[in-house]
Amino acid sequence: MARVLILRERDEAMRTAVALEARGHQPLVLPLEATLPLDQGPPQGAFAGFAVTSARAVPALARHFPADPRPVFAVGERTGEAARAAGFADVRIAGGTALDIARLADAAGLSAATSLLYAAGRTRTGTLEEALDAAAIPYVVWEVYEMIRLAPDDAAVVSVFGGAAPDAVLLLSTGQAEAFCRLAERLPPLFQPMPTMLALSRRIADALPPALRRDAIISSNAGLASLFECID
Repeated sequence: MARVLILRERDEAMRTAVALEARGHQPLVLPLEATLPLDQGPPQGAFAGFAVTSARAVPALARHFPADPRPVFAVGERTGEAARAAGFADVRIAGGTALDIARLADAAGLSAATSLLYAAGRTRTGTLEEALDAAAIPYVVWEVYEMIRLAPDDAAVVSVFGGAAPDAVLLLSTGQAEAFCRLAERLPPLFQPMPTMLALSRRIADALPPALRRDAIISSNAGLASLFECID
């Protein structure tokens, strides 16, 4: 049994905790981020479809474009499932990266005569924009949420850890990687020995300092299941 630290926002963390418990592990839930919806309507335009790189963007999309028949290009299965559950019928799942979304959109025949509405977070990597630019697919960015940092006090962290360092930590975004580093720097005695870094992508692992990045385990397919297999 591994003690696995989960840093994602609480609702998502609890779903991940259930999945870890089903595999015989002990989840340690310590959210270091939360989603703040942005209250602004979508830009005007005749869009050929939508792009989402996070399930966090789906509620705004569903609120302003309920049951829209146009295609939704989703970064991965979880985001696609959220779009389907929100009532979108034509959901096209990419392979887990923003580059895959651009390939899907290109294969769908989107061109300079059409454009995508990209429902996005305020802080993002810019990878999808770069990929769409390279494919000459016009797009408009619509910022619909912002990730905010949470800073649990020392007593809360100690309580979650239960007197021992976690064996592993799930890093599912660059924000989580950066937040973990801040926490480890603030409370070094709680991270002796340092847990195994389980990163969802190379980009996330690259947000770690060299000493931690060197030994990080990176998901083989940008999926949680492959990270779980690393600790089974």
